[in-house]
Amino acid sequence: MISFEVFIESFAIGNIYWFINPQINSTDPHPHLCVGVKDKSIAFLICGTSQFEKKKRYFELTGLPFETLVRLEPNSNNFLYKHTYINCNEIQEHSISELFTTSGFRFFGTISDSELYQVRNGLEISELLEQDTKDFILKSFPEI
Repeated sequence: MISFEVFIESFAIGNIYWFINPQINSTDPHPHLCVGVKDKSIAFLICGTSQFEKKKRYFELTGLPFETLVRLEPNSNNFLYKHTYINCNEIQEHSISELFTTSGFRFFGTISDSELYQVRNGLEISELLEQDTKDFILKSFPEI
């Protein structure tokens, strides 16, 4: 098992982590994209889904811009096994110390620069994110 210090340092924007998320209504593990870290104690993550039709219907009904729904292509860098959709309107805050003790939590891969650019764009145009959170996350995003 790795140390807590090494675990904290492993969190980076654009990394994908795989775990069972108590904040969603599912007992299955899901991929989560890291979009920020605060004070080495809070990870800002977006839970990915493969259920495009449900997300598409939700976006159509709510009038959300489709630029805030980013598709991640499976490849040898992210190790996703099917198309995964990231809703840039829904960022979750997770305690890094709680993630450290989560059974089955693991690093999964990284997204491409072009996908990272799309995520950044989606975060910028999202009207549902709290402005303070959005500003903090965008300030820490790498230049692409």
